[in-house]
Formats: sequence, C-alpha cells, structure tokens
Amino acid sequence: MSRILVAGAGHGGLTAAYNLARAGHSVTVFEKETYDAVGHDWHDGMWLGSFDLVGMPRPTDMVFRPNKDMVFYNPQKTTTLTLNFGPSPNTAFVDRRELVQYLLRQCGSVGVEIRYKTEVLGCECGPDRVRGLRVRGADGKTETLFGDLVIDAAGIDSPARRSLPARFGITNEIHDEDAFIVYRAYYEKTDPNALDPRYSVYFFHCGHPGMDWMITEEDFMDVLVGKFGSLTQEEIDESIADFKKEYPCMGDAVLRGGYMSRIPLTRTIPTLVANGYAAVGDSAGMTVPLNGCGIDLSLQAGGILASIAVGVTDGNYTKEKLWPYQQRYCLLHGNRLVLVAKLRAFLASLNARNVDFLMESGILSQTEIGMASGNMGAVDFGYVMKKLRAILPQKYLIPAAVKSMRGIRHLKKITTRMPPEYREDRVNKWLKLYNSI
Repeated sequence: MSRILVAGAGHGGLTAAYNLARAGHSVTVFEKETYDAVGHDWHDGMWLGSFDLVGMPRPTDMVFRPNKDMVFYNPQKTTTLTLNFGPSPNTAFVDRRELVQYLLRQCGSVGVEIRYKTEVLGCECGPDRVRGLRVRGADGKTETLFGDLVIDAAGIDSPARRSLPARFGITNEIHDEDAFIVYRAYYEKTDPNALDPRYSVYFFHCGHPGMDWMITEEDFMDVLVGKFGSLTQEEIDESIADFKKEYPCMGDAVLRGGYMSRIPLTRTIPTLVANGYAAVGDSAGMTVPLNGCGIDLSLQAGGILASIAVGVTDGNYTKEKLWPYQQRYCLLHGNRLVLVAKLRAFLASLNARNVDFLMESGILSQTEIGMASGNMGAVDFGYVMKKLRAILPQKYLIPAAVKSMRGIRHLKKITTRMPPEYREDRVNKWLKLYNSI
C-alpha cells in the first residue's frame, strides 16, 4: 500500500484520490479552504459521461442546468456567430462548488483523509525526486509529510508546482499572457419572465481587450468580465453598467460570486510528471484555451493518473512509470488543444478593429470559434493555411498571424512522435518539438 499526498481539492486530484483509495492506498488531501468554500462559486459546462469514464457514480442530488447555444458578438455588435451547444441530455451546466463537494463526499466514502484549512506551502524534494509536502495547518504550525507520490491539484498558481527545482523539468509559472483574469457574479433578476435560450459572448466589450458574457437564467443573471494579464475595478464597473443598459432585467444585488479569479488559458504544460510527482487540472494547464472550461479534462486526467498509479505495485513512482499518464492524456486531449491555444493567442493579439473586420468579412466564422472553444472537428493544417491566405490583403494582420501560428506545421508530429514509453532521449526530442509550436 502506497502513501499518496494530494495538494489541493481540485477535480482531477479528487478523482485520482477516490480511485487510488478504492484500490487500497492511503490517500490524504490537503485543502486550504473549508468544505463549504472549496471551488469556484459559479456554474460551468461539463459532459456527464466523464463520471462513467472515471468509474464514479453519477450524482443524483445535484441540479444540472441545460447547456445553451453561444452567440458571439463583434466589438461593434454588427455581426454575430452562433455555436449550437445544447440543450443535450449528456451535457449540462453544473454548480462547481456542489460538484467539488460531491467529489469530497465520494472520497470520504472510500477512506480518503481530507484535511481542511491546511495550506500547501510547497514540495519537499530530495536530489532526484519529490518526497512529500510542506503544509501549514489551521493552528499556524508547519509540518513536513512524506509520501510515495504527490499529486498536484492546487491550481494555476500551485505552490507545489512553483516550488519544484528546475532539474525536475516541470514548468513553474503559468505567466500572465497564458492566464485570463475574470470577474464573475450572479446578479439578481428583476423580471422573472425575461428569458434567453442563448448565452451571449462579447469580444472587446466596452473597448476592453478580452471577452465578457451574459447568461440570462430563470433565477439570476450570470455575468463574466474577462481580460488577459490584468483587470481593473474601473473596467469591471464599465462593463457592468453597459450590461445593465442592454439587459433591463439585471438588478444591482450580487447573489453569488462577485470576485476576481485567475484561470489558465494555455496548452497543457510540457511535462506532467517527475519522480514522485504528477500534476493534474489547472496545475497542469488543463483547460480549453478560449473559454477556460476544464472540468471534463481534469476529471478524465485524474482517472487516467489513478489507473497508471495503481499499476505501480512497488510504490516507486518514477517518471518512467508515470509517463503513460502523460502520454494517454496528451493523446486524448492535450495534443489536440495545442492548435486551440494557437488560435486563442491569435485572437488575443488582435485589436477591436481587427476583430470587426475578421467577423464582418466571414474570415472568422463559426468554424474557427468552434475550434477555439475546443470543438476541433476535422480541421487541419491546410485549412488553417487557407484562412491565413485570406487575410494576406490586410497587411496589418500578418505579423500577428505569423507570430501566433508559428510552428503549427509540427502539429501532427507531436501526436505521432510522442513516445509511448519514457526514454530520456526520445522524450527530450518530443519536448523540443512540443515547445517549438
């Protein structure tokens, strides 16, 4: 029986903890919040089949809200693009806090120890492996706990990941250009009869480089204001004031949320494993790079990690033995989202005038928005090049397009050349290719 330490009560970490405890391992989760405060205080979309994939019962006591079609507006609000996402019996909007609490209860039912109000300070490392975690309890006392495997599910700014020495090959920081700063709040709804079967997404809302949205639900108005790098209170206030003009049924009272958060909008970090360590969820950059959704990615990654870790019968979790976790996850999700990250980088490099032109001319269509939202379809390198040629007459767009799309000719190679087993020379060659895109 191995000793497993999980940093943070993220979706992927809890999924791995549940399956490892069911297999007989000793698992402890360290979470800085209380049970009632774990997770973001808002809803996000997920595919309900993820529960089945990771061997966890589907919750029967949670409210699932139906998905809505997404309507994207250009900055001048003269053109819209619609993505048909729902409703569907297999996808839904789920309360993230209720979901985490459900996962915590499932973990408790199989013997996982959960230590709330315990802050992870960093990893305890030896010369060539992660040996445990340094934590601070509710009483302010610090202690070092040792284990056979540390699972890092502590989020985008994980102190566990950030503490790792460079020799372990794990990316320490997810920088501002790969992070989205969002303010999200549920405002009161003053007219119960005002309904909208879609949710509306605005590029460069009020001239701010970023993306805002409004979702009109039966009982509240779901508002998001987002920018890359930084977000000021003045910008939030300006967006909220404009929304109140556009949506007269939006009241003043904030019912839930009402705070800012930092979300990764990047490709998966290049290396997920080291000796005695594995990253999952936001700690590993596992989100769709345009919209930040990562529930399914994290749950499925946690399931894959547990299946690999269960097979390590001697308790020696080396990077060689953990590599199949990274290989399977990247083949399932990580590699396909590299192109999404490139498209997101291109969109983030544009100004309002650029976006107006691209949407009004049809160069930026439902297909590209769908790709940037994670719906890859059959789009390939040739399709992307066709779109790039379409913008050549607009010379001012060329530098941004070239910079954002540099290296995409290698997209297929990162899938076909990813080593199925860990061999230092082959993995390093693949990482060089991955980092070149």
